[in-house]
Amino acid sequence: MNATLRAFGCLAAFALTVTFAQAAAAEEHQKGKVAAKPVETGVVIRGVTLAGPVGNPGTSTGKTCDFSGEPVDPSGRLEGASVNCRPNGNQANTTPGLPARFNAYCMINAPVKSARLIQAARPENANHCDLSGITPKDATGQFGGAVWR
Repeated sequence: MNATLRAFGCLAAFALTVTFAQAAAAEEHQKGKVAAKPVETGVVIRGVTLAGPVGNPGTSTGKTCDFSGEPVDPSGRLEGASVNCRPNGNQANTTPGLPARFNAYCMINAPVKSARLIQAARPENANHCDLSGITPKDATGQFGGAVWR
């Protein structure tokens, strides 16, 4: 009986330690996101890959930039959809870094209504940003129609 209680006690202590470590890691992760300064000026660009023949650059594709496949939190809001942005950016200086697989894009002006837009540069894309706090439907509506790249 004592051996069983000791084993159970050790298991419980281990589980508690893991729980505290996970909570601390989650808190640090959130601090990093909160500390980033939101982007409130410039353009925001969402890349999209469309099938079929590519049209002339800048002409309408007849499609939208859909956010429905992006991860959402329990309340149904985006958790960091990839877009390109930069403070005071324009189309010419914000498009670089957009992956080559995107043959079209949607572009709006910051700030994105009801959303958080945070710079989240990546080694291959200095203009990468995370869009969160908005529903996929609202994001798709705000970004509107795509144009060919």
